[in-house]
Amino acid sequence: MMSQTEFQLTQVAVAGGTLACHTVGAGEGLVIVHGAMQSGTSQADLAELLASRHTVHLVDRRGRGRSTARVAAAADLEVDDVQAVVEATGARRVLGVSSGAILAARVALRVPSLERLVLFEPPLSIDDSMRLERTAAFDAARARGDLGGAMAVAMRIAEMGPPWMFRLPIPLLAMMSRRMLTAERKPLALGLEADVAIIRANAECLADFAAIATPTLVLDGTATRPYLRKAAAALTATIPGARRVSLEGLFHAATQNRDEFGSPDAVAPTLLDFLA
Repeated sequence: MMSQTEFQLTQVAVAGGTLACHTVGAGEGLVIVHGAMQSGTSQADLAELLASRHTVHLVDRRGRGRSTARVAAAADLEVDDVQAVVEATGARRVLGVSSGAILAARVALRVPSLERLVLFEPPLSIDDSMRLERTAAFDAARARGDLGGAMAVAMRIAEMGPPWMFRLPIPLLAMMSRRMLTAERKPLALGLEADVAIIRANAECLADFAAIATPTLVLDGTATRPYLRKAAAALTATIPGARRVSLEGLFHAATQNRDEFGSPDAVAPTLLDFLA
């Protein structure tokens, strides 16, 4: 649900269309890059909490929200997109959430003038910590037009949802996913193809991020999935001078809006301290 705060809507030109940016606040610019099954406004409550000190730009990645550019299973293209938004807004701070954190880290490698980088629970596979062999089943479901089935496989790969769901057989999980496919959720589910491509393209590529020169904060929650905590620890050890903060009791939805099971009030103070 979009916040009641008035956000300014602008469009940034990218390959094949435009990306929508929802902007609020005043001060140093901050671009927030969302993750899977989200749009830019999934972090609207968090943006409001940061808006007293920062001009916050919530970007709708291609195929989501009010962006016109179509989803593409091409990780480099999405990195191009985020770089275009950073350059168009003039922002020198970037916060990436989940798969958006991988994109943010890649942009930091290209744009050394960034002043702050925040990476929230990037789904990096460290020593085969993710079941990436399941991506073949995801591809097969998408090829036969079974979006619910693809969602179910993606949930297993990324361990999305409450732990009890991980014990359900894929066919039952697919049936539940099909029931969740409202008109609002369908574009987000179609975007999973890009998120899976990002995870695949960056599997076991941890060493690449040793070249990041931007001061970096790696965030995770103590209640999140073990593979995400492993990735956060490994990334902190890899990026020179990176700092890690583990937020007590929080999990992967922490940055999202309050009505989406997020805890933005618990996340914002750490961000404000680091971004200052």
